[in-house]
Parts: sequence; structure tokens; C-alpha cells
Amino acid sequence: MTTAPAPFLAKKLKRKQFACTGDAHIQGDLQITQQVIVGGDLLVDGNLEAEEVFCLGKLTVTGDIHVQSLYVGQALDCAGDVDVEHMLKTGCNAEWMARLLELDQAKPAKDGSSYIDKLVHPSILKRDAHHESFGGYGDVQVLGYLACDVLDCHGNLQLDDVLDVGEIQYVGGHLSAIAVAADGDINVKGELFSETDIAVHGGIYAGEVICQGNLQADSIHTNGDISAWGTIRAAGQITSLNGEIHSGRWIASKTTIYAAKYIKAGEAVVAEKGITCGADYGILAATTIKRSLWEERGYVSAPSKPKNLLSGKFVEGKKLKHIDAMEKKRDWELDWEVPRRLAHEMIN
Repeated sequence: MTTAPAPFLAKKLKRKQFACTGDAHIQGDLQITQQVIVGGDLLVDGNLEAEEVFCLGKLTVTGDIHVQSLYVGQALDCAGDVDVEHMLKTGCNAEWMARLLELDQAKPAKDGSSYIDKLVHPSILKRDAHHESFGGYGDVQVLGYLACDVLDCHGNLQLDDVLDVGEIQYVGGHLSAIAVAADGDINVKGELFSETDIAVHGGIYAGEVICQGNLQADSIHTNGDISAWGTIRAAGQITSLNGEIHSGRWIASKTTIYAAKYIKAGEAVVAEKGITCGADYGILAATTIKRSLWEERGYVSAPSKPKNLLSGKFVEGKKLKHIDAMEKKRDWELDWEVPRRLAHEMIN
């Protein structure tokens, strides 16, 4: 049986590089010019700054994290902001990290020990084998904002502030944030939840989407429900394979809208290439406005009149650009929009 390495303890640390096979506890800031490699759990009672960080156990930081790349074997817990220039990845096993660090290319040790033994704490290997990790295997919890280019999270991702990413390759659980912004695709196995807006310049692929604001993406594809307090807008398809689509205001797509169950909108529903709901369900538009305003704001528009249109007025020829033009002229606000606008104005 491999002997557990002794833990490393320091009040603060400022070096070019830092490597430790066991656990490490830094009782202050950790400032490393190049690489940090920790084979066990890493606790930083302060800020973490480095070029690359490889932590095979759980990474806990009480301050902010500013790094170029961050690879975590198990959970990430940060009480401040997380700013990663390139990739943030959790759920990395020891073999994967060893290959990334090219440790598997090194000459065999004279004492016969494996390169894995020189990299990782033995208890981490045991946790990996059973997916046992305090805080959840592969989870990310951040009390501030999280910004990175590429995100690959093995577990759940929970933020108390904004998520701003280039793309989300994968979130293996649920994703929750104050707001979500992405320049590329988002892939979430579970629920994608935002307390305000979701704005994605790519496709959304999720188990379910709940947006307490406006939802916008190039395309939206879910297994379950798609729900937004405000608008749902996509240049491409809006598809709920087994759920319903529900918008407090309008739903619009340049292509198609499909839901296995109901399609519900407080105002208009527009799909330039067709609208389809479940066979024994229906399309309910204009649920929040007077019947006298249906033709102006509560219409349903598609190449042909959809089946099971239960409310709203069918109007031919409306497109996404008409919805956008109508939105620019809007001179009223919903109750939940007012405090958000005021808060935004105070910040700016």
C-alpha cells in the first residue's frame, strides 16, 4: 500500500512553480508564476493566481481565482470570483492529468514506483474509484462570477453571480447562475437555470431551461420544458422533445417551433417554417392580453395555420424581424422588469 504523503502548510506562497503530491493548505495568497500541481486537496485562504493549476482533489479558495487554465480532479469551491483565460475543467482523473502533464512519458523510477504515485495522493484515487468527494464529484460552486473561454464541468455548476463563457462543452449536472452569457454552444445534461437573462451566440442543448428573464440563442433544444418569464428568441429551431414551451411574453424563430406538449405565450408566437405542438395538446398565445389586441400583439404566424390553436389570432406573413421591430417600439414594462432596469441604471 502506498504511504500517504505529508501535507504541505504555508502562511502564504509566492514562487515560480509549486508541486505537492499530498494535501496543501496555504493560509494566505498563493501566487505562482507558472504551474501549480497538487496531488491531494488544496485549500487557499486568500487569492489564487497562477498560469496553470492542476489539483487532483478538491480545490477550495476563500478569495478570487485568476489563472490561465484550471484543471480540478474533484470539486471546486470559491468564495470570490473565478477568472480563467482558457479552460476550466473538473472531474479530471489522475491518468488524464498525467497524460496532459506528459508524466507518462517519463523514464521509469529506480524504486519501481508508478508515475501516478508521484502525482496523486492515494486517497484521491480511492475517491475517484467510488466518485466520493465532499461537495459533490466534479461540482463547481462560486459565490462570485465565473468567466472562462471553455468550461467542462463533470458535476453541478452553481454561481451566485454571472456566468460568462466562450462555450460550455459539458455540464454533467445542473447549471444555476444569476445570468448566463456565452459566445458559443451550451451543453447541460440537467437543468439550465438563470435568475435573469440567458444570451447565447450558439446553440443551447439542455435537459430543461428555466429563465427568469429573456432567453435568446441561435437555437434551443431540450428534453424537457423551455420556460422564460420574458421572451424566447432563436434564429434556429426551438425544440422541446418531451415537454412544453412557455413564455411570459412572445416566442419567435426563423425556422420551427416544436413542443411535445403545450406551447404557451403571453403574446405572439412566430415560426417562419412551422409551429407544432403535441397531438392532444395545443397552442395558447395572447394569454396575457385583451382579445382586441390579438391581431396587433397576440398573433400566431407560420406558413400555415397550426393545428390545435386554442387562443391567439392566426396571421400570415409575420417574421422574426417583425417581432424585433415591435420590441423596439415597446413603451411598457412588466413588473419584474422595472427593478432590474433601475438596478442596471444605478450600476451604470
